[in-house]
Amino acid sequence: MLWRTVLRSSSATWLAPLLTAFVALLVSDDLTANVTPSYWPSALGSASFALNFVAPACATAGAWEGARCTRGAVAHWAPARSGLGIAVPLLAPVFVLGALGMAVASALTISAGHPGAGMPPVGMVLVWLVILAAHTFAGFLLGRRLPLVISAPVALLLSFVVTAYPAAMEPLWLRHMVTGGLSSCCTLDQTPNWRAAASALVLALGVIAAAVVALTVLSRRARTALIGVAVLAGLVASGWLAYGLPAGPVTARSTDELQCTSTTPKVCLWPEVNKPVMIRVTATDARHRLQQAGLTVPAELTMDSNPRPGAAFIGTWTDPTPSQVRMGLGISLLPGRPPACADTQQFPGADAYVPTVAWLVLTAGADPQDVANRFGPQDSAIAAKVRRAPPTQQLAWFTHNRQALNDCTTHPAPPPPADTPGVSR
Repeated sequence: MLWRTVLRSSSATWLAPLLTAFVALLVSDDLTANVTPSYWPSALGSASFALNFVAPACATAGAWEGARCTRGAVAHWAPARSGLGIAVPLLAPVFVLGALGMAVASALTISAGHPGAGMPPVGMVLVWLVILAAHTFAGFLLGRRLPLVISAPVALLLSFVVTAYPAAMEPLWLRHMVTGGLSSCCTLDQTPNWRAAASALVLALGVIAAAVVALTVLSRRARTALIGVAVLAGLVASGWLAYGLPAGPVTARSTDELQCTSTTPKVCLWPEVNKPVMIRVTATDARHRLQQAGLTVPAELTMDSNPRPGAAFIGTWTDPTPSQVRMGLGISLLPGRPPACADTQQFPGADAYVPTVAWLVLTAGADPQDVANRFGPQDSAIAAKVRRAPPTQQLAWFTHNRQALNDCTTHPAPPPPADTPGVSR
């Protein structure tokens, strides 16, 4: 059959405009909601969300082609060709349909994130294509067995359930076996955990292998045995790779990619940030202000969320405001979680956290309105009141509250009396 005839008669040709419009108009907000600006893994990872809709479209079109093949008795009219030889030309437009749907999704997320530095993770695209091929072949086999009026809606429903519903299931690692969990990737300090992607890839390859066996092996007994082996091997290998992974299958990004200054303080930023000079100047000034208040601030300020000893994590953003930089440094000086004793007894220091962190970011030079918006007007007012006290009393108040955050016996200190109407500097 001529390719132009295949394209003209394929269900994929008719579905292509509908799928393109569906992804571009109805799914675009979900695709672009959590894209990390300027970061390739996040742009392509967010596009993976479209697999929940593109894969069912491929399965439906595959079922349509399989039912047409059976209804037309194609296998009997072309006995010299294997079932696979008949299926591949019919399914090629369906595969292109899936690729087109993912291309539209990628265009949306890339336009939202504007990634620049680095190379796109092409491995994600490979995972998409293999998953789409698996759904296409599975739909084709279903269409060969059932009438079109049954196979097409069943393929659509089953494919959607398999791709979308595991994301709400327990245990968490099950969800990665079907789509790789790539849609939750990634902030600037993260990269995809390729165990999750490999898990989905292996299972999809198992399905494809089973489909190839079903289309090529003539002996019913051998065909049944080989199909079972292919599916079982895919499930076991996929489960082994995904087992134990968390809901967000990401790993820490290599710190070798950080771009650090040779000055004091040493400021280390990811290459994707848009205003590196502003961030370094603002972070340096914020550190100086905190030191003037009597605080000890690390000499290394980094965007690595797992800083080494002697370094402070200042935040992960690509286009921050100066206030965000100052807030990031101030927040880094307090513990990120309650002490272990808080799991078994009362933790009175919990009430000290918000006023203390508000005081830190105000001392670092953050905009008071931004502080009030983030930490609330009441706690921001307490921090502002502390800032009007003599510097020694401010430091004593902070030291006391810092201790209250480290144990379960120290109660928060009340704000010291104001020294002057002005704000201490």
